[in-house]
Parts: sequence; C-alpha cells; structure tokens
Amino acid sequence: MELLEKEKLEKGQTLLIVVLVMVISLTVGLSIASKTITNLRITTEEADSAKALSAAETGISQQLKSSTSIGDRSVQIGTAFNSSLTPVSGTSFLVNAGNVIPRDEGTDVWLIAHNPGGDLNFSSPWAGTLTIYWGDTSAGCDNAALEIVKITGTSASNAVSARYGYDPDSARSSSNKLTFVSPASYQASGKTFCYTTDIALTNGLLVRIIPLYTNTIMAVSGGTTALPQQGSIITSTGTSSNVVRKISVVANYYSLPSQFFTYGLFVPK
Repeated sequence: MELLEKEKLEKGQTLLIVVLVMVISLTVGLSIASKTITNLRITTEEADSAKALSAAETGISQQLKSSTSIGDRSVQIGTAFNSSLTPVSGTSFLVNAGNVIPRDEGTDVWLIAHNPGGDLNFSSPWAGTLTIYWGDTSAGCDNAALEIVKITGTSASNAVSARYGYDPDSARSSSNKLTFVSPASYQASGKTFCYTTDIALTNGLLVRIIPLYTNTIMAVSGGTTALPQQGSIITSTGTSSNVVRKISVVANYYSLPSQFFTYGLFVPK
C-alpha cells in the first residue's frame, strides 16, 4: 500500500516538473520571438525612415528646379514625396523664415523685384517706411543691437548707401553711440517682438540688417505697401510605408558680397 502511494507521488512530481519545464521553455521561446519581431520591426522602420528621408530630399532637389509647386510624385513602389513652394513676400514676413540670424553676419531684405531669370529689376525701386522688428519675446528678448545698411538708387551705377545703428541696452548705447530703442511689445507675422525701428526709403534697392552682440530673430513690414518677393520656402514630405519625413528649406535670393558692406566706414549719429 505504501509503495503504491509513493509511486503515485513520484508520478505527480514528474508531471509537475514537466509542466514547469514546458512553461519555462514557452516563456523563453515567446521572449525570443518577441525580441526577434521587435528587432525586425525596428529594422524595417529604419529602412522606411531612410527611404522617406531620401524621398523628401529628392523633392527638395526637384523643387529647386521648378518655379511652381510640384505636388505628389512617386519615387518607387511604396515611396513618394510631396513638395510645395511658398513665396516669401507681402506687406510683412519673418526674415529668413523666422530662423535665427547669426550675429555679425546679417541678412538682406530686397526692395526691388527679381526677374524670372534672377536678374534685378531696377524699374520699380521701393518707397515707403520699412519697419524692422527683432528680439523674440519667447526667447527672452535677446538684447541684440542692429546695424542697418540701406542702399538706394535707380540703378546699380548710382546706388548709394547709408548706415544706422540701434541698441536696446541703454548703458551699452551710451558707449557705442548707437541710437537707443526702448523695449516694448510688438506683434508681427505671428510673433511678439521686443524692439522695433523704422527706416524711411525712397528709391530703395536693398536693406542689410546685421545683429550685433548676439543672435536674433527678425521680421519686417512695409505697412500697407507690399515688399518684393525675397525667395521661397520649400517644403518636401517623403513617405515610405507608414513612415513620414519632412524637410523645409529657405531658398532666399542671393546676397551681395560682404565686402561690399565691410569697406564702408560706420559712423553712428
């Protein structure tokens, strides 16, 4: 009787061990399978991401050759791009599409139109008051000063330049002799700026705006007078399977060589 009970107990223990081994094996197998599936999904997404990025870059390069938006284009089966071109013009806009303007480098605001071939059209120089905004409040009012060079004339042969300087730091402006501008709150092109100044122009050809001391973000406005097109913002979205990659490029018109400006003597008022 005791032998029978012992034999039944041993069979129960063996069954329990077998079940435990099966459970452990199943757990390990599922873990390996899950990791394999995850790695495969990551690899696939990385490949699709690379394809989508490549498609977006293709859209940028193709759009640079066209003066109108291209729209949807297929690159290969399952991979495509959509590119668009948005002209930068109007009565007001963010300079350099709202990207930071590095200090001491500056950026140009064209006051004459460019012909389709890229040549300057001197037939209609701009006239009006150009308002310049800088110091984005969301960045804490960067306290940048500005050097502004305006170029006026009716042709390249009779163009003349004048320079101005503005500084929102009262202590600094007393030593650098730039014109002090009081901080306030100004709305322009969907952003709030800390500082502003006006430049009166007759036969305006170009204005170069150079941040001093620190980088800044700028916007310009011609009031009710539209400003010429400054270039375009190209946006290209690449897709591959379910992965989407987007690239935006600011395609401004060319700038005048910096030597044209650096050889002038800046004497603040």
